[in-house]
Amino acid sequence: MKIGQSAGGMDIVELRTPTAIVRHGRGRLVVLRPGSDGERVLDVPVSDLLKVRLNRRADDAVVIEIYLRYPTPVLTGVPADRTPLPVLIAEHDVPAASEMVDRINEQILATQRIDVAAPDLSAPAPVWGKTGPTRADVERAVRRMAPRREAKSAVAALHRYVTPDEYVLETAIAVATPPVGTGPGLLAATTGRLLFISIGTGDRYAHELPVPAVMWARTTEGPATAPGEIGAVRGEPGMDVHDGNMTFHFTGTDRADTERVTCAVNFAVRRDSADGAAGPADPGVAQLYSEWELLVERHSLGMVDDGQFQRYGRGILRSLPDGG
Repeated sequence: MKIGQSAGGMDIVELRTPTAIVRHGRGRLVVLRPGSDGERVLDVPVSDLLKVRLNRRADDAVVIEIYLRYPTPVLTGVPADRTPLPVLIAEHDVPAASEMVDRINEQILATQRIDVAAPDLSAPAPVWGKTGPTRADVERAVRRMAPRREAKSAVAALHRYVTPDEYVLETAIAVATPPVGTGPGLLAATTGRLLFISIGTGDRYAHELPVPAVMWARTTEGPATAPGEIGAVRGEPGMDVHDGNMTFHFTGTDRADTERVTCAVNFAVRRDSADGAAGPADPGVAQLYSEWELLVERHSLGMVDDGQFQRYGRGILRSLPDGG
């Protein structure tokens, strides 16, 4: 296997086999016929690939099988029809081919990664003063919140509670209900936790709920102050947070603040669970099954002969996610 450098500095890997020249680099996979002409059998972006694998055929020959994400591209003059493009390799090339296959599949997986759009959420360094640490993200979140004088002590506590690994997204004043607590407090949504810090004259306490434990949050509407009255005001804004077992309820004091915290919790949940994760491979099982049903129908109507039916059918089965 030969490794070269592209103009952009990215490695281009080349593998020469008895039947083809395989090149991978700069986000593309190219297969050429050997010889002076160098006819291109395949030249596609990696995002158009479903998977690549090594396979030993019944005749003991080893091939690189290149599966395309879509069934329509034409390979060597005929539609792919989910049938992989085989590249015959020599036995002594198996280690190099295996390395190339792993490299290509890693890039295929990278193209499926989910990127949750977000600003820079790096936690700012605290500034230490006479009253303790002050974090810029906490200050910004509190400024967006409706001002409440009684929240001053809870805000000061929040500056101390947040860690260097989390960023404070939004805050709101809310009233907790058991099992979180009873009474008013400061609700803070960070990239790592949902915090509730009590305020008032009683015993002070704080609760935390890690974002990975949260399934969802949603705003709720409490009963109106005068049920049935014409022109009655809207009910109290609230927020429910569900962890898969229990639902924690908070009653807000300001609708806009409560809605912002709810959105922030859901954003943190999605960011934690989805950002950087691999999305579902396309095609999925449902799409492949639809292609199979259409193939069977066309075969029954005589639109596809037996050879095409077997070829396309095998390609569909081998393209299934559990097919290796």
